[in-house]
Amino acid sequence: MQKPKSVTSLQLTLTTGTAIIGVGILAFPRIVVEYVDTGAPMAAFFAIALMAFGSLVLCYLGNAYPEQTLFEYADNLLGRTFNRIVLAVLGVYFLELTALASREFGEVVITSVLQHTPITVTIMVMVLLATVSTRNDIGSFARILSFYMPLVYFPALVIVVLSLKSARLVNIMPVLGMFHRGSGWDAVIAVLIVAALYQNYLVVGLLLPFMYRIQSAWKSTLIGMFSAGAIYIIIMFAVLSVFGFEEIKNLTWPTLELAKTAALPAAFIERLDPIFLAVWVTAVFCAIFAAYFIAINALSHVFRLQDHRALSLAVFPIIFELAAQPSNIVDLYRIIKTVGLSGLVLSLGYPFLLAVLHVLRRAHPAPSSKRRRAKST
Repeated sequence: MQKPKSVTSLQLTLTTGTAIIGVGILAFPRIVVEYVDTGAPMAAFFAIALMAFGSLVLCYLGNAYPEQTLFEYADNLLGRTFNRIVLAVLGVYFLELTALASREFGEVVITSVLQHTPITVTIMVMVLLATVSTRNDIGSFARILSFYMPLVYFPALVIVVLSLKSARLVNIMPVLGMFHRGSGWDAVIAVLIVAALYQNYLVVGLLLPFMYRIQSAWKSTLIGMFSAGAIYIIIMFAVLSVFGFEEIKNLTWPTLELAKTAALPAAFIERLDPIFLAVWVTAVFCAIFAAYFIAINALSHVFRLQDHRALSLAVFPIIFELAAQPSNIVDLYRIIKTVGLSGLVLSLGYPFLLAVLHVLRRAHPAPSSKRRRAKST
């Protein structure tokens, strides 16, 4: 059935770029530096290239099946039964990502701003806000994320630039540090850790059939992906140049500490980190909203639901319970790293598998399709 066209090329760019920037922006410099030292920006670059290739795979499939979403044409390529099993796992995985992002949000808020507020309250508020938002259709989803994109990117860039007054060029040397330290496996892990931050790129597969001009999807998607990647690389360079890789390893949230070093030349605002936190909360909401939306659409396809609104409310207590599982912040980041790395098998492997099956089907069409072609000629 033909989808109503409600998403522009610009909205696809803004939605993709906003969905990728999320809660991990505070801690990822520390996690990556632990593996590759000054090679962290280079690891971020390779991660962008990897996930950009994944997004091009989605655009290729979207142009091959212009009236179907990622989950719909997967029924034809994988078979309905097997695809439902895969989507059930994928849906549960993105519910876990939503829960972990909500828990990390709660940890940052009660540590930095609301020290006397129970963490369950902060988690409940964010998850409830995302739950209400996921009840919208795909057009509203794209408009919401498109609206928030400038509110996330521009203030973050300004604050990072203002923090560079304390930068030292020697702290980022050697730039190719990922090739000078340890084994090649450390470099691979560092690249995959950054790539795990991009897993919400699967929203592209849901948006494509609703586009006015699907032929321009690859260009819009790449601009969105590389815009988010540029933010990650700029933040990584800034954090490294200000603190150095040894000091970063002692900071729980290096990006937040970087914001504390920023100051306006006029000096009428002493601290900019509260402003940065406000920007970060907006980014967290967008990332949680996107992961929640992917999970709900995947599970709705599993249960063959025509409307996902009821399901979005039904999984709310599940997300809240998953968010309460980590016992402390150390356990939280251990789970985040494990879940993020293992989930790349799903978020990257699923589109790649579909692309391979599509190419094979075109190269070796079924006998019935050959007979239909013969009759038509």
